[in-house]
Amino acid sequence: MQSVHHHPDEDLLWDYHCGAIKPGASLLVRAHIEICPHCQDELKVFEGLGGVFLERMEGVALTETALDLALARIERPAEALPRPVRKQPVFLRGFALPPSVAEAPVTGRYWAAPGVWIAPINTGETDRRVKTYLMFVKAGMIMPEHTHEGQEMTLLLKGGFTDTYGTVETGDFVVRTEADSHSPAIAADEDCLCLVMQTAPIVPKTWLGKILQPFARI
Repeated sequence: MQSVHHHPDEDLLWDYHCGAIKPGASLLVRAHIEICPHCQDELKVFEGLGGVFLERMEGVALTETALDLALARIERPAEALPRPVRKQPVFLRGFALPPSVAEAPVTGRYWAAPGVWIAPINTGETDRRVKTYLMFVKAGMIMPEHTHEGQEMTLLLKGGFTDTYGTVETGDFVVRTEADSHSPAIAADEDCLCLVMQTAPIVPKTWLGKILQPFARI
């Protein structure tokens, strides 16, 4: 894989480390970390900081039964549940996916437009406006211009595209917000596969985009 140029910012990495982000966002950040040595090193720094904070915390007096309870748990560890083996959908075979994406609960796919399919991922999110999905787009296509009602995170898993804000390549992690309007142009020489999390629907700015949105369901 070529060098990764766009990463989650430090605030997002810290929130991920603390478990303070939505499940879909957590999946995107985790998948990016799995393929990005730079962010792996950043996460190690946060883990080290967490250890320092823990060492500096004042101790708390234990109850009289605390030691007995701890020893009991050591002597009788909870049985680990077998990890279910998730069968990867046929349409994803052949893609080099980060482990967390390969194991994600993809719930099938549907065609959003000719040359474009979307595969929703069930992250357990309860807010119906929040969606996490894989999006495949054929090489050379130009997506209709749109903006966003909320935040949109994208991890590029294959291929590349160019929009108003520059070029995004395999491994890159980018965030777009309500203030951003773009029309991604997919690289001409390679199909594109993205992992996307959006906190609210996109806002099409062209008639074509408005016609296609009910089919895309994003």
